[in-house]
Amino acid sequence: MMMRKSLSHRVVGPMRCKNLLIVFLLSMTFVSCSSHKKLAYDFVNKTKGASVAFYVPEELKKQNVRKDCNINNPELFVMDEAQQRDTIEARTKIVNKINDDIFLDVMITSFEKTLEDYGLKLEYWEHDGIKPDSLHWIVDLSHVEIQEYVTYSLSECGVEGYAEFFPITAVNVASWFGLMNDEESHFLYTEQDCEDYIAECYYTLDSLSNLVANIECKRLTIDDFYNFAVVLGKLYAGYSYDFFMNEYVRKEMRRREMEYSDDVYMRYDPYESYIYHTHSDRFIPMEEK
Repeated sequence: MMMRKSLSHRVVGPMRCKNLLIVFLLSMTFVSCSSHKKLAYDFVNKTKGASVAFYVPEELKKQNVRKDCNINNPELFVMDEAQQRDTIEARTKIVNKINDDIFLDVMITSFEKTLEDYGLKLEYWEHDGIKPDSLHWIVDLSHVEIQEYVTYSLSECGVEGYAEFFPITAVNVASWFGLMNDEESHFLYTEQDCEDYIAECYYTLDSLSNLVANIECKRLTIDDFYNFAVVLGKLYAGYSYDFFMNEYVRKEMRRREMEYSDDVYMRYDPYESYIYHTHSDRFIPMEEK
């Protein structure tokens, strides 16, 4: 019996130790995440009523990078300058129609409304000699670049084994930010896409019994793009709040000599008063870009 116990211990012991180590690491991770969240909720409570100064560029940088609008395209290359200009103008769907003031006004209004949802207010206080601090934040949207391009959407159109690539128009909005709520400046980046989408797709047979794709595509309009500015305003306000919240957690944990992980990034949902983890739904620090 003693030998069996000894042999059994030799085999099972390391496995038990390994399992205990896993349990220990998981418990430490849970404790660490719990500490992150507790401090994040502290930030939410302490920053209610904070003022945010939000700055935007005077104009947007707009580029048409559609392949069907490239003058080296054989179809355009044979045209004279006037024909090229007219064709490119006709094929361009969004960037040549954007009114910078409308886009920025819509986005700022959405940003301000979202700040209110977070318990914050849009307010410009620098002229009073106040410097950035825990209740006075600066969000400087220094540069916005908008590009229109053609991409492709893949759809099976309801027939397994058959697939079609459909060209669609897409618009990318890339934004660069500078954020401050203390003496440090943080430079961040984000980009989002707005594009056509396939509303309906199905196959029918032609007279030779060949499959023919029938596509109903919801085309992007300038009104859709201004509605997208509403989405961006909400996103920018939320991302800014989340960044300041995570910076608070990072500094507090290091000040208290607690174990901190950059991998634990949190978002706050002001509508449900809920904090959750995310990996990519956030601003990107410029050094990571």
